[in-house]
Amino acid sequence: GINAEYGENIGYIKKDFGEMRAREHSGRLYKAAHLFFTEIIPDDLLIDIAKSDIAPFVQTVKELNLAFLPIEERVFSLDNPTAYNDYYGGKMTEKKLEEIAEQLVTVCATLDESPCPKVRTCNSNLDCVKKLATKVQAKLEKYKEADILTANNKSQLIILDRGFDPISPFLHELTFQAMAYDLLSAVSASSKIDPVKNTYTFDSSKDSSLDDTKKEIILDSSNEVWRELRHLHISTVLQKVNQKTKALKEKHLSLRGNGVDKDMIDMKDMINKMPKYKREEANLNSFIKLAEDCMAAYNSGTVERAVKLEQDMSTGFDSTNKPIGERFVKACVPVFVPQNNGPLFTHYEKLRVLILYVLNKKGLGKHLTKETLLKLIERAEIKKEEKAVNNMIDLGIDIFGTSEIQDRRDPPRKERETSGVFETSRWTPVVMDIMEAVVHERNLDTSHYPFFHAESQNDGDMDMGGITSLRGHGKKPQAMGGRATGPKLIIFVMGSISYSEMRCAHQVSQTQTTRNGWEVIIGSDNILTPERYLDNLIKLKD
Repeated sequence: GINAEYGENIGYIKKDFGEMRAREHSGRLYKAAHLFFTEIIPDDLLIDIAKSDIAPFVQTVKELNLAFLPIEERVFSLDNPTAYNDYYGGKMTEKKLEEIAEQLVTVCATLDESPCPKVRTCNSNLDCVKKLATKVQAKLEKYKEADILTANNKSQLIILDRGFDPISPFLHELTFQAMAYDLLSAVSASSKIDPVKNTYTFDSSKDSSLDDTKKEIILDSSNEVWRELRHLHISTVLQKVNQKTKALKEKHLSLRGNGVDKDMIDMKDMINKMPKYKREEANLNSFIKLAEDCMAAYNSGTVERAVKLEQDMSTGFDSTNKPIGERFVKACVPVFVPQNNGPLFTHYEKLRVLILYVLNKKGLGKHLTKETLLKLIERAEIKKEEKAVNNMIDLGIDIFGTSEIQDRRDPPRKERETSGVFETSRWTPVVMDIMEAVVHERNLDTSHYPFFHAESQNDGDMDMGGITSLRGHGKKPQAMGGRATGPKLIIFVMGSISYSEMRCAHQVSQTQTTRNGWEVIIGSDNILTPERYLDNLIKLKD
């Protein structure tokens, strides 16, 4: 396959085949060339290939449009490690933005969708938001003209800068996947999550169903148990895995021997089924171990106390649904200054609470002064992390109440039912509000999330929650026949998304039970754990 560096790679291919022609009598390296491009092929490059010496050897030229990583069924990553710093640290170049736009368009092409981009306007001071939307729209038009895109539907693409929700990326979350990646990614013990490889490695020496002492499982959608458990609260996970283990043992009780005489046929059937039972048992035991490791990390140190405080400060209400108001100031004191042999919070936990402190002051209309911030940082002894708070200004968040940033209010948060909600999971990511506004209520506020190219839209369509797709200037696309699913909501967050935001895409999609229901897909340049996100915020502009 050939990636975005087309010219360089084609040069290597020309060199190989040039050397082949020079030693034609001594044997060839390759019989033929099959060229697969991850993005649309530039016309000048296609002409160059056709006129070159390698043309007789080329048997296949195909555009795959796969310049992204499909992480899960409804999640993608552009795998751009420096994008966060580029966007918000003022390092984004036209070339990089062009490449990101091309990657994002290949997502649309893979889904066979050609939506007109929407952008977030509230508090966003990023010039590259509109630039990216411009480039995406132009490339979508180009794909339509090349007949790569033929869909004509009511799907939507919303491009968001990270400032739309500065809280969700760094909060502790107690749903299984988010909790495991948060608490076990940074652990240098026998059990560890690798967020890049999506693997869980642990010591299985105490588990008789697992042969090796060191065991590794892949956490992806191919594992049915993981797919079912990953977005459940940890308390529910523990109940579910125990129920599954009990059901498995009852189902295969005969394989363990129950004192009943068996003939040879029964014995043969029992032996044949034994390996499958062992695999299922080992798989369940792996997730029991993962859940136990999560709870051990949660109960050790200060995570449990930090989670409760984070939930109060992020929602603005305590567990009894009373507004916390100025009480958050007093609640933060033990975090910044340990009291009488009290627990010592980690630097990351202190930073999380400090950012929430700043945002709470802003929410009450009492912006923080630089002098007060310096005193808090000095007391908390997190001088190194000071830059993370100051750098929030680059996300469009006016923490000091200056006039440098246009402080337009984001839409009000959706009111949600609190009964039956776990006390430790009261915060809902903002992206869930946006998804539900499009998919359920169909009333996403266009003053906050306008179509980027408004003149191509029909206002009547918007009132119904849909949009008119981009109109190609070339051949009219053929109508899609036998469409298996309904419209898609594609959300792209510039820089990074969190595991809690990934969960939202799955949960909202699952509410669409009809064939023509919406499917929500979310993606970003990277998927980051809370600590990795805070590291990015600290190192911004470095």
